[in-house]
Amino acid sequence: MNTRTLILITLVGVSTLAATGVVAATTDSATASETTTVETTTEGSTLDPANYTRLYIEDGYRNLELKPGDSETVTVTVENGEDEAVDISPRVATPPARSQPPIEADWLSIDGGETTLDAGESAEVDITVDVPDDAEIGDYSGLVAFTDETIRYPGRPPQPVHSVSVSVNVWEEPTVQLNSETHIYTHLQAGETITREIEISNTGEEAVPVNPQFNAENRRRYRPGDRETLDRSWVTIDGPSEIEPGETDTVELTVEPPADAERGDYSATVDLGITDPNRNPDNTYWQQIDLNFQVWTAPEEPFETSFSVSESTTNATLELTANQRRRAAERSQDASFDVTFVAPDGREIDADRTSLTDSGGVNLGAQRPRETTDDTYATRGGQQTFTYEIADPAAGDWSVRIMPQNTIDFGYEITRNEAN
Repeated sequence: MNTRTLILITLVGVSTLAATGVVAATTDSATASETTTVETTTEGSTLDPANYTRLYIEDGYRNLELKPGDSETVTVTVENGEDEAVDISPRVATPPARSQPPIEADWLSIDGGETTLDAGESAEVDITVDVPDDAEIGDYSGLVAFTDETIRYPGRPPQPVHSVSVSVNVWEEPTVQLNSETHIYTHLQAGETITREIEISNTGEEAVPVNPQFNAENRRRYRPGDRETLDRSWVTIDGPSEIEPGETDTVELTVEPPADAERGDYSATVDLGITDPNRNPDNTYWQQIDLNFQVWTAPEEPFETSFSVSESTTNATLELTANQRRRAAERSQDASFDVTFVAPDGREIDADRTSLTDSGGVNLGAQRPRETTDDTYATRGGQQTFTYEIADPAAGDWSVRIMPQNTIDFGYEITRNEAN
């Protein structure tokens, strides 16, 4: 949707950031342009707004994505909001200093040059961007000014009042692709080892260097106590020094926390150090591997909780729910539990499982992992429910001891069915 922007409103909003100062309107004989700085108070309110020509510029920000050798034309509508005729003379202007390099003047051509707009009249101006065949990959920015009026803010160079901002992202089809999931999250038992393979394909005509760099972040362990720092010695990176043209290879990330590692959440990043000639060298996010894992320790004693049984209780049911979270090793076994009930008289009763239920979810709109081969369904984890039952339990105070196997968390629910 096109937006209709009144320049005066924009100027008042920006001027609130300026420091106190007054510069009278002046005319530069060399450029014949009018420069004005608006007086502001320390609170930022405008005391004496400049009397700029009222021109309305529709959609004053244009963003293009072009390959070297491509071109595109955008149409800009300029409307005269004055009660008298106004001359416009579209030209390429130098944008204020930014991190992006400016668009070269010979990239831009303007159709519908100098003209006079009567009061209330509109005109369309075509701006064509031609990217040279030898243009470097990257982001570029430029301005097309429609009048010579400029504004200067304290500490900044003059900039056009009536202008369109043109941003161009010059890009090529990447020659390097990562075929594996770059966001890794798993659970890892202390003393256990995991390995993840990152598959890299090079479809270009030149060998691509690979130089992985490890960056440890502070652990995010959301429990009382100090937060440790991930030890670099836990991580091993093994892979080729380069990927040959047309070849696919892998980088292996191995994590092995010691058996005495503190449990908690750890994170780190690995920049694969890949140089793709068809990608902006300033944007390296695409080759960054986010490695996140939670270290856990196996319990030595069972979890124990108590519950009461009334005279009218006919049976008691224990349901244990284990989330099927991503565990580190593919060899990991399914979750299981050793359950022992303790009666009021101290007798221990080893309970047998009476049922096992698997459940999960499917989302047709969620993003699927890269390694997923199915074209439609994205699963949302799952869980297993283990059921244990005691018939005709004696009235009194009971307890149950639960020893988990191959799961790092579980939920429990104890139900007593009572006769009316």
